[in-house]
Amino acid sequence: MDYKQVAEQIVKGVGGKENIKSITHCVTRVRFKLIDNAKADKEAVKNIKGVLNVVESGGQFQVVIGNEVNGVFDAVQEITGIQGEAIDVVEKDDMKVKGKFMDRVIDLVTTIFTPILPALIGAGMIRSVLMLLTTFCGLAKDSGTYIVLNEIYNAIFNFLPIYLAYTSAKRFKCNPFLAVAVALTLCSSTIQTAVQSEAGLSFLGMQLQFPTQGYGSSVIPIILTIWFMSLIQHTCDKYVPAVARYVFTPLLTLVITVPIMFLVIGPVASTLQGWIGSGYTWLYNLNPIICGVILGGAWQILVVFGLHWGIVPLGTLNLAMYGRNTINAMTGPSNWSQAGAALGVAFKTKDPEIKQTALSAGITGVFSITEPSIYGVNLKYKKPFYIAVVFAAIAGGIAGAGNAAALAGGPVGILSFPLFFGEGFGYFCVAMFLSLLGPMICTYLFGYSDSANPELQNKKQ
Repeated sequence: MDYKQVAEQIVKGVGGKENIKSITHCVTRVRFKLIDNAKADKEAVKNIKGVLNVVESGGQFQVVIGNEVNGVFDAVQEITGIQGEAIDVVEKDDMKVKGKFMDRVIDLVTTIFTPILPALIGAGMIRSVLMLLTTFCGLAKDSGTYIVLNEIYNAIFNFLPIYLAYTSAKRFKCNPFLAVAVALTLCSSTIQTAVQSEAGLSFLGMQLQFPTQGYGSSVIPIILTIWFMSLIQHTCDKYVPAVARYVFTPLLTLVITVPIMFLVIGPVASTLQGWIGSGYTWLYNLNPIICGVILGGAWQILVVFGLHWGIVPLGTLNLAMYGRNTINAMTGPSNWSQAGAALGVAFKTKDPEIKQTALSAGITGVFSITEPSIYGVNLKYKKPFYIAVVFAAIAGGIAGAGNAAALAGGPVGILSFPLFFGEGFGYFCVAMFLSLLGPMICTYLFGYSDSANPELQNKKQ
């Protein structure tokens, strides 16, 4: 792929660099916030060679590239002069997304969670490798090798608020280093030990309350806290005289934010977080099979519209509250269902270009990145996508029936099986392989045909 050429066409298609408010990217998509969405030519961008699809969701114009998104993103930055989210021109309108409430929620979640995905994925894979080494290779958990590697995982998942504080500060347009300082205070083992001691800990005569597991793996408390901190900082910037702003703005921001965090926001957010987690657990316990069928079948449809981000934090909550993430077990097989459908196309087609695209997308899907399969193959030919959704729903129900769950964070792919060791592991394995082989076979038999492919018929003509 010629990254510069693709980037130039994309920038032109979205209305030129003067129409771009900000850019970011995830593992497969370059995400634009545009000044005027009407100036973007969605169909023109879709037809650019190298672009798999275009999705308008969460207040963003999302250009799906696939595995080579980093190269295209770097080229877009070079052409436009806009460095990711770190743009200097900040208007009040930049702090909110115009549109439906759900768009604003999705925009908030994606901009906060997307930047830390590489760290979450890397840590999850490290835990997966460690589980393999301890189970099959005799690596002792008290050995230096295990302790050092395991601390990489702990550094991310036991201090998650620190990472979320930084990305939240970027989202709410406040000082990220003050936000990190607040998060480090929230994760302080000294404060947690004192609060949970027999004597407890009081601040200004008021007793502090901590959740049993602490705040180290929490999500909602730190996001709400940094939002509150942004209000304090912007107020200080507005009313503190310029001559004293450099000293008094950070002082007042920290001194006001931290006590409010511990006395009000933390307890309220922890209660809300607990209700959300308990609500999902109640639904799951009501009928895990039905829950699995619904989540499994809907997951890749949600991915298409970028709506899956509304559910991702629930998995993190589950893991923090119960040490098990059943959501990943029920939705994870859908990754392989999309991969399997794409591989079915690859094995059936005689066209070398389609075969190469489908085979590459299928292999990528086996490693948990599904968008090349979805946009490059399955949605394009329709039936493979429908077949994949059906098998994902069946697989989700199987995982739910076995009460399968991930014991650590991370994406669901070929390297992730050790994350699911324990109760329901056999069900999870059945669900995964059924979701891979079922769509592959069904797509091969009746889900795709070169003779019914209009592109190939046009080539022949």
